[in-house]
Amino acid sequence: MEEEIVYRHTVEGVFRSIGDRLTPELRIKLKDVGLDLDAQSPHHTPRKIFAEALRVTAEHLYPQLDVGEGYRRLGIGIIQGMEQTVLGKSLVSMWPIFGPERVVVRIQESFSTVNNYMRSELLTQGPGHHIIRVNECNGNPGYLRGLIEAGLAKAGAKNLRVEPFDFDGHACSYRVRWGG
Repeated sequence: MEEEIVYRHTVEGVFRSIGDRLTPELRIKLKDVGLDLDAQSPHHTPRKIFAEALRVTAEHLYPQLDVGEGYRRLGIGIIQGMEQTVLGKSLVSMWPIFGPERVVVRIQESFSTVNNYMRSELLTQGPGHHIIRVNECNGNPGYLRGLIEAGLAKAGAKNLRVEPFDFDGHACSYRVRWGG
């Protein structure tokens, strides 16, 4: 069986997105769970280490919040971090032109570009109503929830609701709705 890995650009993107909040203390905590950000960048990171790194980061950055909300804010930060790069800024600036219906498809498709193990499915229920199913959300559904919310908000979705359900510790479904 192939090792489940998270691609380097994903790991770099997560930690670039938190900017100066990546303190020496957080770097030590990450190293303790197996992610040494000061070492030569590995080609990939094992899924279990990445999941632990997300947990440690959410708890460190948002100690006053429920852990799910901390994960959600990490996910929102990914979209905000994308806007800090030239390519990301160009891409995100196009989302309002594409609109939320096209962007929800792109978000779901992009999940397969972050690692070698995530599988997702988009089930369209009607205009502004979709279900996204994923086989793995790295320990907490909040991270992908935040990413979906932030992406669709940038695309112009109004009255947006992203509700995780059927989380089994790995797989999760997200009911995604927006409208007038």
